[in-house]
Amino acid sequence: MTFNNNQEIKSIGESILIQSEDQQLFSKKNFKIVSKKKPSKSQFDNLIFAFNICRFVKSNAIVLASDKSTIGIGPGQSSRLDSCKIAINKMKKFAKVKNEIVAASDAFFPFVDGIEKLVQSGVSAVIQPAGSIRDKEIIKFANSTGTILVFSKTRHFKH
Repeated sequence: MTFNNNQEIKSIGESILIQSEDQQLFSKKNFKIVSKKKPSKSQFDNLIFAFNICRFVKSNAIVLASDKSTIGIGPGQSSRLDSCKIAINKMKKFAKVKNEIVAASDAFFPFVDGIEKLVQSGVSAVIQPAGSIRDKEIIKFANSTGTILVFSKTRHFKH
């Protein structure tokens, strides 16, 4: 249920959650390139597109995109790695990808395993919020694999 000031109410048993709708639109100025490899204009546009789609997917979301189209979505798992696997499986099952694949995460990767799985599946660029105690490990992995990595200062959070 949505009421004034774009707030949503959800109930679970005897508890309720009130959260504001995530309506911020992002542009290049909201992000920081942290990898040695820099994105092309097309890659950056696709990364922003995918990150904007994350707001509509239940938290621990992974969105795969190519040519400003979603090609795989992994929603709301307790493990970000599981969300990556679901998005990859959807992409392999339903999408015929001819161009570069980018990935967006609604929150930071707590471990290298999720981003590693994405890169193994053909992802060349990843966008995610900063904030993990392992951010340096994630950046090191991206640089060692030639993967573009972009950090946002904002996390999407949909429950």
